[in-house]
Amino acid sequence: MSSARRAISSTENVKLVIDALADYAKETGKDLAANPFADKIQQSNSPEDILQLLEEREKAFKDYREGNRRLINCLKPAVKVLHGFSGILKEAASRVSQPCHLSSFLCDFH
Repeated sequence: MSSARRAISSTENVKLVIDALADYAKETGKDLAANPFADKIQQSNSPEDILQLLEEREKAFKDYREGNRRLINCLKPAVKVLHGFSGILKEAASRVSQPCHLSSFLCDFH
């Protein structure tokens, strides 16, 4: 691939990324460029610095996820009980909401 072709391709890729970031900001109301992590990446001087930042974020996410695992394990029995009751309540609600016609009500007494 010629250097001119690579430059065009690279420019197109950058434009796609910028457009995607703009679309994301419009949809979510969150400007990723205003994120403190974006500042750290912009201040990085080498690919190794960026990889180090990403590894730190990965570790922080794993720690966060494992910390919440204890919470999820505590909530699991309560969710199972509530889920069981939801089926009973759904059945009761469907019986209460069934239409009752006067003719069928009177026929039941004979």
